[in-house]
Amino acid sequence: MKKKTKPSPKLNKRIDNLVRVVLVLSIAIIVFFFAIRPMIFKKDYYFDSGDDVTLENLGTDKGTDIYDIAVVGDGIDGISAALGAAGVGAKTILICSDKELGSQIGESFNTSWSPDVTPTGNNVSSDIFKEIRYKSGEGINIGNYLKTIKEMVSEKKNLDVMYESQITDMGVQSGQVQNIQFDTPKGKRTVKAKQYIDATNDGEILKRANVPYSVGYSDIGIKQLFPPIYLNFMVSGVDYKEIEKLMKEQKMLVNSILKQYNTSNSNVSVSGFNISDQGNSKVLIEGITVKNVDLQNEKKIQEYYNIASKECMDLFQFLKLNLEPFKDAGGFSVAAQFVKPSAYHFKGLYNLTLGDILTGKRFSDRISTASRPVTMTMEDGNGYILCNPKIFYIPLRSIIPQGLTNVLMTGDKISCSSLVQSAINSNSSKSGSGYAAGIISAYSISKSIDIPHIVEDYNLDTQAELEKVLRKKGIFMSDITEDLTSITENWSYPYAEKLINIGLLSAGITNDMKFNKKAKSQDFAYVILNGVVRTSPDKYNYDFDTILRAYLKDEPLTKDKLAQILLDVAGKKTSGENYYDDARKQGLVDETLEQKLKNKSHVEYSDMYYAAVKAIEKITGKPMN
Repeated sequence: MKKKTKPSPKLNKRIDNLVRVVLVLSIAIIVFFFAIRPMIFKKDYYFDSGDDVTLENLGTDKGTDIYDIAVVGDGIDGISAALGAAGVGAKTILICSDKELGSQIGESFNTSWSPDVTPTGNNVSSDIFKEIRYKSGEGINIGNYLKTIKEMVSEKKNLDVMYESQITDMGVQSGQVQNIQFDTPKGKRTVKAKQYIDATNDGEILKRANVPYSVGYSDIGIKQLFPPIYLNFMVSGVDYKEIEKLMKEQKMLVNSILKQYNTSNSNVSVSGFNISDQGNSKVLIEGITVKNVDLQNEKKIQEYYNIASKECMDLFQFLKLNLEPFKDAGGFSVAAQFVKPSAYHFKGLYNLTLGDILTGKRFSDRISTASRPVTMTMEDGNGYILCNPKIFYIPLRSIIPQGLTNVLMTGDKISCSSLVQSAINSNSSKSGSGYAAGIISAYSISKSIDIPHIVEDYNLDTQAELEKVLRKKGIFMSDITEDLTSITENWSYPYAEKLINIGLLSAGITNDMKFNKKAKSQDFAYVILNGVVRTSPDKYNYDFDTILRAYLKDEPLTKDKLAQILLDVAGKKTSGENYYDDARKQGLVDETLEQKLKNKSHVEYSDMYYAAVKAIEKITGKPMN
């Protein structure tokens, strides 16, 4: 038998070197494909770019001004909708009112580009928003944004753009838009499409089709109140790094200096004061807020624009005098228009409520995910955080307008409570829902199904298939679960939700409903007073107001005090000895409330919510939704 020979030291060394080379090459390949290659090919390693999905039966119609999908409006929602539709193969046209793409953001200097992130740190923004934001330099540079969207739109071969176009007429038949006529610099053009997306700020297509709507906060009984609007301005000749350092190291000093600045109009204030770098020694300043403007009145908007423009100049001069980095600043320019929400809320197949988003209702037809606090500013300028939803969804039914089968609506004018508007008004949310709208329109053409039929209960399989397409295209459909049992499992939550939906409860950033805390007299009186006004204004009168204002006191709400209030607003006579027994005998304290108050001397908020809803419904004769 032949004796085995050991490998020579030289051979061992060669093998060792070979192993090392293979190891180094493997690491290099991994680094190239997962780090270097994404950057070379512009793949944003902060987001998943989504899979390529091409739907069938699209782009088959030939001819000028004949399209699968027509998107009207070039805000972030309209641009995203057009990219979404074209991205899955639809022959698409994007129609702009101005001569430049992206004028809604470009002319308002809108740099509110933060992603939708849950309190637990989960980014739920869509990939299309992340891509635009990343390519624009984190979405804070206006010039970069305009350049980015132009490049992204021009890359789509099946996406046309029509500029300086104003709607002059529209053909509607049997619930379908047949065509839309436009005035353009080159004359009249008639665009015909299978599906239309209204991405205009004020719902130009929807109005012409007579889709019902409410304005401002009128849907919750507050007339002539609209959310605040903002005017931004830009200055040059400043070092952004110096400003950034100042804001970071001496923020309290800066805030104290700004408090010394007084505006010339009671409806104008300095708030937020955010500064973003625009390059070339230019910075953009967000600081002027205007409240109590009727957003459906163009004359009033222009009037306040003139007031706010002067305020921007005055604030700039104040900054030059009081903050070192601004002393040599110049090149002052004010945005051409306000950053403002839509004045309108159009009626859809489903009206998204504040309760829906607080509890993160998982609709079977959900199309996008968002996460933003819900805020409200009253006429006196006081702002409140009504609640802080962890994760919430926008259902397809809320972007389908009533009475139309081939139109979708985007942005913050969709079918929702006016209270929800502040939570869906972010560029992140509008981009995601707009992108989804474009894909859904293409999907309905591909499958030869009217969009309203998709949301029917018998089409749950279709809804599930559509969700898969949206997920593949980078729409974040959250599978994250949040524990909301502390809110929803309380016995009085259904009654608290009714009060939430008309803006009568402020749960704050922590969603504290105070269920087990002791209520106060002023809380009960305030909720009944405003609940009646918002539910049925005709039931409100001077005597009713006078009765309740007598109880607006910072004192404990005892059983007797609650009963006394109920007796007074009902106009019932009492013995004056035991209000609670009198209210119980006269049917103002029902069996449920009586059981909850048993062995209690003080009323808890959970009891108060129930009692308030029952009182409001009894006074108005209307059930609260």
